[in-house]
Amino acid sequence: MRGVHHKNSEFGETVRKFLRHHYVERQIYLRSHGQVQFISLSPFTQAVFAAIAFVFFSWVAFSSVNVVFKQQIIASKEQRYVKMQGAYEERIAQLQSAYDQLNGQLVISQERFLATTRELEDKHRQLTQLMSQSQSASSELDGMRRRYAATEKGAAMAARGNTILMSVDQDSDGADIGHTTTRPQRAADAESYVVDGAENGGLDIAGLAGGQGDHNGTASQIDARLTKLDRAQQGLINSVEETTDRKIKELKSIIGMTNVAEVKTLSGQAGHAKSKTPIAEGGPFLGLAEGEALAGGDGDSAFSKQLYRVSQNLNTMGDLEKYIAKMPLAEPLLSYHETSGFGPRVDPFNGRMAFHAGEDLATDYGAPVYATAAGTVIYADWKGAYGRMIEVDLGNGFHTRYGHLSQISVKVGQKIAFRDVIGRVGSSGRSSGPHLHYEVWFGGIVRDPSKFIEAGHYVFAKQG
Repeated sequence: MRGVHHKNSEFGETVRKFLRHHYVERQIYLRSHGQVQFISLSPFTQAVFAAIAFVFFSWVAFSSVNVVFKQQIIASKEQRYVKMQGAYEERIAQLQSAYDQLNGQLVISQERFLATTRELEDKHRQLTQLMSQSQSASSELDGMRRRYAATEKGAAMAARGNTILMSVDQDSDGADIGHTTTRPQRAADAESYVVDGAENGGLDIAGLAGGQGDHNGTASQIDARLTKLDRAQQGLINSVEETTDRKIKELKSIIGMTNVAEVKTLSGQAGHAKSKTPIAEGGPFLGLAEGEALAGGDGDSAFSKQLYRVSQNLNTMGDLEKYIAKMPLAEPLLSYHETSGFGPRVDPFNGRMAFHAGEDLATDYGAPVYATAAGTVIYADWKGAYGRMIEVDLGNGFHTRYGHLSQISVKVGQKIAFRDVIGRVGSSGRSSGPHLHYEVWFGGIVRDPSKFIEAGHYVFAKQG
């Protein structure tokens, strides 16, 4: 404290010495009306006036300089302002450019995502229609299988299993039939398809836009899921095409077993009547290739062409199954043994060679006789050597005859369904014992019934 006080004393003494040296006491004399007066100015008063004068002249100098250089000062400030404004606007432009670039990338990504999802939705819609077409293709034949399984014969076959399987030659449309321990799959198995790439029972389509993390990670995740879904759809269409190709060959082989006609001439004869109310649709028919050319490009031509092939396969498969459903492929009796086959034989009454136009199936007297296919009764009465006989028009050029009956349960003009009981086994007419004389006609020519029954084994082997 003493040191600080000592320093302050020294500083004060120095100031006083400076003032006493420069500002000595002065007197100003004033003479007025012969009288002399004086004003005494102390050093302190002189210092105050000097300070006031310094401040005043400094302000005058500053004001003068400011007035002289005002325009330059204003110009300099404006220049600094323009520079600051330019820098600010440049920064704003940079930020706007970055925003526009980011927004453009976002718009492109959104458009690409929407285009991809629209494409996948369109494929999904087409696949849904295709699967619906596949499910409806085998409905009539499936109904026949279920009705056949409901009979005692069908139930017995399903219980003990059937040991026949058709192996289709992959290089031709012909049949290569062999005997194995595996039963053949029915055509309706075309409805069962496996989607490759699905995990935990299927793809999470609803979560395509979901996910955690940054935007890049989310976009990559969405792309991966869309790619996965596209692969699954392609796997599905591949599976459908492979299955329908195989089923068409099997169906053609079944028809070929009957030796009635060329398959290509038969498939066009199947009926196409629709029972449901038509949907309000229309427009001129354009083939797939023609439609793509008219639209100005191929689009997703590979998928569309494959879809068209599968659709054609399903149409062909549906036509073949409708035709097969009209063929008399079932057995007319539940249990029997063949006593005389189709073709040349020794006549049981006169011992001479003769032509047998059907099959003789021996069984118990009064056993029920089942319709081997749906149709319309065109004859139900006594007919010479046939005895009591029923003739049924199945359509598509097919007729069946049931002879030597003991009882007729239908009448002319009656519509009968597949596996309806139409009569009872007997021995009427030119007969040596209770049996059923069974004939199959196609195109006005009698055919071998055993070939139809054998083909039916492959159709009705797997029941329910």
